[in-house]
Amino acid sequence: MKKITTVLFIACLSAALFSSCSKEALAPTPEPIKPNTTTTPAKDNVSPITTPDPILGHVSTAVTLLGPWKLVKDSVTYSDGLGQSGPSSDVYNGKATDSFEFTNDGKLYIQENGLVDTANYTINTDKSITVNYLVYNSLKVASYGSIITNFRQVNLTGTSVTLTSSVIAPGGVQSRTIALKR
Repeated sequence: MKKITTVLFIACLSAALFSSCSKEALAPTPEPIKPNTTTTPAKDNVSPITTPDPILGHVSTAVTLLGPWKLVKDSVTYSDGLGQSGPSSDVYNGKATDSFEFTNDGKLYIQENGLVDTANYTINTDKSITVNYLVYNSLKVASYGSIITNFRQVNLTGTSVTLTSSVIAPGGVQSRTIALKR
């Protein structure tokens, strides 16, 4: 009896193994292609990416730096950075002929105290302004990129703006503040 049970068990196990493996079960059934008239061509889809402005980070609003500005005051403060000597400063109050002009092609023209500066400028994504001088104090810059200043815009309105920058050098800290008005 034990032999018959063992033979029947092996026969049933073999039958189950061989019947469960078939080539048809391995091949996927292809889905028929149905025409879909609700899908639009890619050219009709709106891109989520906005076209960049030529001036990096420039936000189109009613208030911009573009155009001419009159210089109100240009002040530079020097500090030794250690607090051992008090800061010294130079203040220049603008004259009627002093001006800053930001153009829409990234040029900045400065006329201050009889001297002319020319620079390329970029408005960065954090709204800081990188100024790369081509002519500085009426003298051509020796190599492009050798005189670069980064300014922060403070209180930009339709009629005024203040630009600030700070440079840390071996001799201390130099901070510059430029007040402009329309």
